[in-house]
Amino acid sequence: MESPKQRQENEEPQNEVQQPQTHLIQFDVEETNEPPIKRPAPKTFGDLTIIFIFETIGTGLFAYGIVASNGSDILIAAYLYAAIFLTCKFTGGHVNPAVSFSFYCDDTISSWTLRIYWAAQLLGAVGGAWIAYLILGVVTSPSIKSTNIEWMLADLCGEAFGTFMFVLFIHIQVHEQTRQTNNDIAGIAWIALALFFSRQLSSHSGGCLNPAMGVGLELFEAFWLNDTTKLANFWVFLFAPLFGAYMASIFYNSIYLPLLKK
Repeated sequence: MESPKQRQENEEPQNEVQQPQTHLIQFDVEETNEPPIKRPAPKTFGDLTIIFIFETIGTGLFAYGIVASNGSDILIAAYLYAAIFLTCKFTGGHVNPAVSFSFYCDDTISSWTLRIYWAAQLLGAVGGAWIAYLILGVVTSPSIKSTNIEWMLADLCGEAFGTFMFVLFIHIQVHEQTRQTNNDIAGIAWIALALFFSRQLSSHSGGCLNPAMGVGLELFEAFWLNDTTKLANFWVFLFAPLFGAYMASIFYNSIYLPLLKK
């Protein structure tokens, strides 16, 4: 005869509840160590305020230079040098919505920070145009001379490709793994020189390569000087540089860096 203790031990396995199988087929899943998703560092309210103030000032200086230079590529590059030199310690010296957009595509800045940059840059461009009008008595903005399809395509391609080259040079200089020089003065000169050569690719449209300059200066002429015809083709100076900046960010990260590492 079985003792009560032995009978209890024999009955225990029958009382175990079998867990239901939730998957028809069980796979051996190999754990992979995925790299952490890159996130831009958060900005405080103070940081965003500084960015807004200095980016407005820097873009305003550059907008004034666009008008005062009277189309001289050397003077425009010099004014860009001055604008970046003034703001680079506080904002990175973007003074260009296309440049800011490329760093957003690069996950360097957040979408909210990008909006602060854009608002400051547009305000700075309009303010710079107003100051130029007060001092020089004139404001000039980029314009499309002809609306035939060949000319418009030339304007679009020139603005996009010129901005692509300009922004690509910026990414090469500002990222540590591809930086050409660690000297700030020489680095800014490298970027200003990049603008000089990139402008040669967009002679049709005046070599704007900067949505804030294209849109801001045209807005000033349209509303302050009551010349709304200037806004007819402003989209060329808005979307073509943004597209060129986006392609520059993609090219730098997907093609330039991998080729450099080989």
